[in-house]
Amino acid sequence: MAEPYYEDDAVTLYQGRCEDILPGLSLTGSVHLLTDPPYFKVKGDDWDNQWGKAAEFLDWMGEWLDLAKPLLSADASVWVFASPELTSAVESVVAQRFRVLNSVRWVKEQGWHKKADLAAARSFLSPWEGVIFAEQFSESERSKALDESKAVWAEIGQGLADDRVRGGFSREDVAASFAGGHKNLAGAKARVSAWEIGNERITARAFEALSSLCELRWQVYDDLEATYDRADAVRKRDLESTRRPFSLSDRTRSTDVWNFENVASYPGKHPCEKPTGLLTHMIETTTRPGDTIIDCFAGSGAVLDVARQLGRKAVGIEMETHWCRQIEKRLSQQTFDLEGIA
Repeated sequence: MAEPYYEDDAVTLYQGRCEDILPGLSLTGSVHLLTDPPYFKVKGDDWDNQWGKAAEFLDWMGEWLDLAKPLLSADASVWVFASPELTSAVESVVAQRFRVLNSVRWVKEQGWHKKADLAAARSFLSPWEGVIFAEQFSESERSKALDESKAVWAEIGQGLADDRVRGGFSREDVAASFAGGHKNLAGAKARVSAWEIGNERITARAFEALSSLCELRWQVYDDLEATYDRADAVRKRDLESTRRPFSLSDRTRSTDVWNFENVASYPGKHPCEKPTGLLTHMIETTTRPGDTIIDCFAGSGAVLDVARQLGRKAVGIEMETHWCRQIEKRLSQQTFDLEGIA
């Protein structure tokens, strides 16, 4: 396991290639992915020109996504930035590993298209970047959670069954006490079985019939109903914790087309730095306080910084020493100035 380059209470930064760092990570709780990988031949830097062909770049995307996937929780949100030229192809790579929910377009009014030579253009300009939004989603985990949620009435049903047995009565005896005649006896017996295994609530009428036969631990039906309601509250809480977090609070940003200004130029700016307003929207909407966010290409450290300021934890990976130093400097300054949130 690699030693962290930087670490505080919320953020851990590793220096190296994500392909080398990811296999050694061990994370708990709700873990999400929000990262801005190279775009392939968009920037002049070496890190964006490592591949001869787009197919090689996309194969590499799949490699590190395969390494990140096991680290993510069942309720994980997944965000991957992409260039306009390769958004569809990147979406396809993501879709092979996760369930894609949206292909967001981040529209930038001050993009390069403002300076493009229209006379030389041979296709329409693209004033946007792609952001693939997906979820980990595990059908088996979700089914398991649903099954477990249904079992919350089982303990109540077992209590009813124990009281019945202690009183010396069979399920048939109980069924006969509230069945409306011989023809309805089979259905009544099925109802007794259903509430005793926790699949159904016992009705007030059946409760009164059972109470007339034996002594129950619930004196009145209202007490039993309150017990069911408390169990339901626990069930809903536990089931909600297994769902992918998602909460929209701003209708102006409720669609998959977003308008956020670029990060203004400043000395030493990372060429791909994302605005804190954009990252805040993504993190607040699709993660919970206390969750962990992995950024495999930390760059300027913006994702790590915003995540920490919003009460999340973050794990970043950055290959270049220069940017690791800049991230350490940024995080050590303890600045809390999330611009563009409103």
